[in-house]
Amino acid sequence: MSIKRKFKMYSFLLFIVLTVVTVVNCSREKKTLAEIGDEKITLGEFEKQYLKTVNNIDTAKNKSIDEKRQFLNLYINFRLKVKDARERGLLNNPDIQKEVAEYKRTYSPTYLVDKEIVDEKIRILYDRKRDEVRASHILINLAEKPTPQDSIAAYQKADSVIQKLKDGADFSQVALEYSQDRTVKNNSGDLYYFTAGMTVPEFEDAIYDMKVGDYTKVPVRTMFGLHIVKLTDRKSRLESIRASHILIQDKRDSLGNMIDSAGTYQKALDIYNKAKNGEDFASLVMQFSEDQATKTNGGDLGFFDRRRMTQPFDSAVFASRVNDITGPIRTQFGWHIIKKTDEKPFLSFEKQKDNLKNEYKRTKAYKDDYNKYVEELKKKYNYSIIEDGVNFLKSKFDTTKTIADYNMDSLFTAQDKEKVLAKFEGTEVKLSDVLNHLNVNRDFQRMALNAETINKIIVSASEQPMLNKRATDADVESDDDYKANLRDYENGLLVFRIDQDELWSKVKLNDDELKSYYESNKAKYTKLDSAGNSAFKTFDEVKAEISNEMQQVKYKDTEKTYIEGLRQKYPVKINEEVLAESFKE
Repeated sequence: MSIKRKFKMYSFLLFIVLTVVTVVNCSREKKTLAEIGDEKITLGEFEKQYLKTVNNIDTAKNKSIDEKRQFLNLYINFRLKVKDARERGLLNNPDIQKEVAEYKRTYSPTYLVDKEIVDEKIRILYDRKRDEVRASHILINLAEKPTPQDSIAAYQKADSVIQKLKDGADFSQVALEYSQDRTVKNNSGDLYYFTAGMTVPEFEDAIYDMKVGDYTKVPVRTMFGLHIVKLTDRKSRLESIRASHILIQDKRDSLGNMIDSAGTYQKALDIYNKAKNGEDFASLVMQFSEDQATKTNGGDLGFFDRRRMTQPFDSAVFASRVNDITGPIRTQFGWHIIKKTDEKPFLSFEKQKDNLKNEYKRTKAYKDDYNKYVEELKKKYNYSIIEDGVNFLKSKFDTTKTIADYNMDSLFTAQDKEKVLAKFEGTEVKLSDVLNHLNVNRDFQRMALNAETINKIIVSASEQPMLNKRATDADVESDDDYKANLRDYENGLLVFRIDQDELWSKVKLNDDELKSYYESNKAKYTKLDSAGNSAFKTFDEVKAEISNEMQQVKYKDTEKTYIEGLRQKYPVKINEEVLAESFKE
């Protein structure tokens, strides 16, 4: 088959797969799980909300139908409150509108950064994570800010190493001779298997652009120095695997020296042969395993991902297939006979999206990408710092002190706070904005208040208004995801207001009720007296506890009456057949 035909066939198959996935996802969004008056809750919406409470799709799949129904009823009650609040116009309350405006001010920059930086980068990260790579490297030390002489010497050494490789020298031997990585004596430069997000960006970029067997012809510069890198393997990755094992520990004398290693190995080999010949693995575990933590559950280690286990164990089990029995495998713990029992394929992008975001935002790559983005905005919007403002701040601060040494409210007058410290395209950043920024950002608390720190503080305080400017220009508020998240926030505010103003406000208790409850339930409130005898606590000792209990009971009664009224106003229907389909592929 020609390359052109293969490409067409691949494109056609990919189109079919994507179409099927899209149809499945769309069908979940369209299937009506429940009706609340004229509103609908789809299966997709229910699953999304339920996942927020359990945080794990496997956990959700294992929940009983009763547990799912219980959550659905709670969610319906939530939606009933929201519907009632919106129809009564509570969203127009000035206090709620003020909170919504403040949320938008802080959420818009976050949403913008996700849209214009993060979303693209995590898609790349996901695509890379679908593979795991194995690499070796030779490290030549070079400081992040080296002298010219140190830099020249390091690059000359790296070039000589590359030349040796070009001349046909074995990579591992060259690594042992030249690498300054402290682990090289143990691994000859081998870094074992890893995946995207586990190393610095420059190293990762080089690795994922290589073919298996290639090495870098130009040294890779990172914060650690210069690397000559060789890609030794690349393959599709599993999310995780599950395995059981039988452990035969080494025998040691009173000094910790190993004894009868041959006998220990032979015992492990005999057990391995029994397992390979069909004897029940769980029975062999009970008879022979010396891992007390797993002996009673058939040797099960649960699911684990790559690099979680010691390398010989990891290497053997990840190379095997489900139900394969491998062994005996030597580790520092002894000899293992391993049975791989299950494996999970790499999860879809949608199922990993939130985790990928969190992972990426913790990396140096994100900081670099974010800083570059802000610098581009500064140029786009003609950002500048006002020198008069900087000089004013310098006159107020002692360079030997830090922000933590000052009371900012008493240091500046109301007029001072109107001073403009920076500006960009129609927007001014005032001292008041900087002070508000310092109240929530603690990064500068212990930095000496010199000119460099003052400039950094002003730039940092300018970022949010600049991002808000860009968010307005990009019209992020018209995005469906933005509107959905904003609506979720509004709904939370509305339900909180309903609960506080209309339910808790009706919970009234007096001392007579509390005392009556105390007398009826005295047996619940006991203590030991000085002689060690059981005695009743006095009413005053338990008054606060009783009040809390009774408030909760009264609130639930009040809420129940309120919800029953809403269910009459907005009839609720649940489709049990659709509920049974939740979290099924």
